Amino acid sequence: MNFYTLRSRSAWAVATVFLLATTTSAATIVRFDTVLGSFDIQLYDDVMPVTVNNFLSYADADRYDGTVVHRNSDTQGRDFVIQGGGFTLVDPDPPNPASTITFENVVDPNNPDTPINDEPGGGVAGPSNLRGTIAMAKSGPNTVTSQWFINQGDNSFLDDPNRADGGFSAFGTVLGDGMTIVDAIGDLPLPNDFGFSISSPFNDLPLRDFNGSAINDIRVANTVTVNSISQLVVIPGDFNLDGSVDEDDLAIFDTGFGIASGAFVDDGDADMDGDVDGADFLLWQANFGATSALATVQSIPEPSSLALAVLGLLAFLKRR
Repeated sequence: MNFYTLRSRSAWAVATVFLLATTTSAATIVRFDTVLGSFDIQLYDDVMPVTVNNFLSYADADRYDGTVVHRNSDTQGRDFVIQGGGFTLVDPDPPNPASTITFENVVDPNNPDTPINDEPGGGVAGPSNLRGTIAMAKSGPNTVTSQWFINQGDNSFLDDPNRADGGFSAFGTVLGDGMTIVDAIGDLPLPNDFGFSISSPFNDLPLRDFNGSAINDIRVANTVTVNSISQLVVIPGDFNLDGSVDEDDLAIFDTGFGIASGAFVDDGDADMDGDVDGADFLLWQANFGATSALATVQSIPEPSSLALAVLGLLAFLKRR
């Protein structure tokens, strides 16, 4: 993209922003920090607000910290899901093979959290369970509490509201190359690969650096631990979420420019309204050169379209 293209696109973008009359809707981005690496997920705040708020209530209270991915499941000969958010593992004391490992529930079975209702509503008709999306696990209709799963394959059969569990709706999607971490978790061996079994729900427990032969040989260090799940503060225009707004982000915007709906921040959607358009370019331009260590917060402000317009116009006039 040359200078004249930049100026032409910038002028068009200013006009586009001033035509906007509604408040832009910001989405939430969360970072999963695991022992195998970090990945980011953009949540569907507008479409699945109850589910998103429920998930964030556990994340913001640090209740996911130290939990294990307790399920790495395949179906019909292909990758299916990884699942977590339900349990922590306590190393045995004393730490020897004769001791028994203990899994502790995130949700106290004797004093359970109030489950949320299925969303968008009865019969579940929300976003599909495609590869890279995250959904909440449940045992039946309206039983969602803390457990989440990430789809490793296109699992649209989970959308079916006629299922005994009532069906599932996705409430976010993995960004960038984050699925490399998810798939790495999904590729780990299971207890059966070491010649022993564990009763449900831990029968598909992914194990790493494991050389034992029985359940009592398992230690926390052999599991995939989620260190934290935190909301991110992202500089508008930082499309690759590396903490700086630069030419690499412009290249991402240029590739995604024109996506009319369903775009994500890693497509170049700076205002996270589902489109990659002139308003997103103005935000990149206004913040070009800005750097910041990606911070975590409890909430993310939502800028108005008027504020974006003024900001973008000032940046445009300054660069002329």
